Amino acid sequence: MTSSWQDPRAWRRRLVFLRGSLVTALALLYLLADLRAASPLPSVQVALWLVLLWLPSVLFLLTRNRPARWQWWLCGLELLIDQLLFLALLHQLGGSANPIAFYLLLPVLLAALALPLPVSLLQSAIAIGGYGLTLHWHLVPSHHSHLHALTNEIHPDHGLGMWLAFSAVAAVLTVLGQLLRQAQQRELRNQGTALNLALQRERMYQVGATLADRAHELNTPLSTLLLLSESLAEDTSLPAHSREDAQQIGALARRISALLRPAPETATQADPPCALSTLTNELALTLRHLAPTLTVRWQGPLDPLLRQRGAWQRVLANLGYNACDAGATQLDIACDQDSHGLLIQISDDGPRGDGQREREGLGIGLALVETSLAALGATLELDFDRQWTQARIRVPRGEQP
Repeated sequence: MTSSWQDPRAWRRRLVFLRGSLVTALALLYLLADLRAASPLPSVQVALWLVLLWLPSVLFLLTRNRPARWQWWLCGLELLIDQLLFLALLHQLGGSANPIAFYLLLPVLLAALALPLPVSLLQSAIAIGGYGLTLHWHLVPSHHSHLHALTNEIHPDHGLGMWLAFSAVAAVLTVLGQLLRQAQQRELRNQGTALNLALQRERMYQVGATLADRAHELNTPLSTLLLLSESLAEDTSLPAHSREDAQQIGALARRISALLRPAPETATQADPPCALSTLTNELALTLRHLAPTLTVRWQGPLDPLLRQRGAWQRVLANLGYNACDAGATQLDIACDQDSHGLLIQISDDGPRGDGQREREGLGIGLALVETSLAALGATLELDFDRQWTQARIRVPRGEQP
């Protein structure tokens, strides 16, 4: 799974937009200063600097089709060129005393969001060092400098405080950007895991449906063949060898039919009874990667011991999968007892439509739940409303452990 956070070309396009905004802003500021006859640089020099600041975008246009493994290196190179060019321009415009010096923080933040930690730290160190260097250049300005009078009045301690403040902001942006980058990477990994699990589960459902359909297609002619063979075997008007052949055909049909029937869950039935709260905890672990934001809670008050652990695991898992498909954030499992037997209720807060009794996701999964519960002697009731979906499983007294 990819996103703009993992696409270096997307980050390089953002840099092109950022440079364009900077060049446009500087050009407008120069025009405003020129109208007031307060421009510190001649027009030719300003035009040259604007072209230089735009040059990294030319690099993007020339290398945007390079292989992906080169794109991250080129992204870091463009950020480095941006910082060096802007530092050189800053030296011409009064050094760190100029408020536009804080533009250096934008490449620092972009590097923290887009690039690995070592490269991000390098970009931050260049910005902090360059800011301090431009600050040092203008501590003792030339007498011919336009800003000599201004910078001569700035106390050195004031410059040190500006550098410390700039360094602190750059460090905070670097840490914040890296934390956001790591959080986004974790989210993408979780989404990829959830998607893989959903695809695997969907394939399992498709395989199960296909096998069930094929078994049905085979069982129907086998049943017909069994009836015909039994009728022929009992027909006394036929020769003895014909009745023997019919008996052999019937035996073969019964053998194939037995192979198609699912094997009894002897191993599962031999397992010791398992508490419903334990099955709830196992369900929470199963759904943790599929839906990291889903909270599975056991509410009681009863905690019965259930036989055939595997069948109950399938029931709870399929109901949990349906809750994930519906975008639920909370899944509550409760158990109580009434005059008819146990009442197990599984509720989720997935979105639902007005007055609908069904929702997307309750297809083959619901059929598997009903089949498993029928084998356990239990029944299922579903109730949909605006806030909750409730699945009520009733276990008669005769079926309780």
